[in-house]
Amino acid sequence: MALELADLRVFVTAASVGSLSAAARELRVAQPSVSERLRRLERLVGQPLLDRSSRGVSLTPAGERLLPHAERCLDLAARALDIAREETPRAPCT
Repeated sequence: MALELADLRVFVTAASVGSLSAAARELRVAQPSVSERLRRLERLVGQPLLDRSSRGVSLTPAGERLLPHAERCLDLAARALDIAREETPRAPCT
């Protein structure tokens, strides 16, 4: 199973807003989709990333370790798209 940016985006959003239903609203997807993406990511990592309760979600120790790297991956992906979309080509590095 490969790591997908969409899974990281769901994880980062859920951690940020504190609940799966709020993450689903923010991402404009169904809540079961959010749950499934998180389960996929947790299977890939091999441990829970979020503690779920009736009051929302909180990061586990593994989630705390992953979060800054997940945020960085999403930032780098957005930056890569911005660079690719630039009108003026950059000079090649030599």
